Amino acid sequence: MVNMYDENKTEHARAPVYIPFKTFLTAVETFEQGLPPTLDRSVWPSFSGGTQSQTLGAFKFLGLIDEAGKVKEPLERLVDAKGNERKGVLREIIENQYAGAIQLAEQNASFQRLQEYFREYGVQAGTLERVVRFFLDACEYTGVRCSPLWSKAKKTLRRTHKKDEAPSKVKTIKGKPTKSERETKFQVRTMQLQSGGTLSLSLSVDLMVLSQEDREWLFTLIDQFNAYGQAKDKE
Repeated sequence: MVNMYDENKTEHARAPVYIPFKTFLTAVETFEQGLPPTLDRSVWPSFSGGTQSQTLGAFKFLGLIDEAGKVKEPLERLVDAKGNERKGVLREIIENQYAGAIQLAEQNASFQRLQEYFREYGVQAGTLERVVRFFLDACEYTGVRCSPLWSKAKKTLRRTHKKDEAPSKVKTIKGKPTKSERETKFQVRTMQLQSGGTLSLSLSVDLMVLSQEDREWLFTLIDQFNAYGQAKDKE
């Protein structure tokens, strides 16, 4: 028996998009000043290495670039469009690349069925929530109709996500540091600015409790700081 969604999954052998939707929009806005013919990780220097790779994968899944990174016509249209026009172009892309999920929406399918659909791509449990969140955020942004049963589930997803991101309370017994406190490291680095003055970056964080968004933001900041220092050292 042929699964009605096999054709869609065959076209996209890679995993669906699982970067935050805001990160995707930022990646597109990067090219408003000029779109290169081929994309690679270096076109997003402000992103962390992991986010760069995930963004490339997202662009490939959405049909914006081919497997070699060559820019395709939908990306050109998306970059050239502005405001509501860009939303319209992105809507076409979402409806095309998520055709199976859109069919489920038209059937008023349950949220569980939507999750099962994405699991059929081989998406693992740790990534599934991010895949679903990107799709639902994209639908909300572009105006693509979703099953009414998905709206409530999306709110639950966000509440769970925020709860997971909440920093855990550190308990101390008679002044003795806990394991979490011992793992927290404090570092300071200072560099000389080209125009005069100095800039210091201090870090005191437990990497084990950082949320995905905080990790991406933190390592992006560190990468920018180090890149500036390395460029200055070469002068």
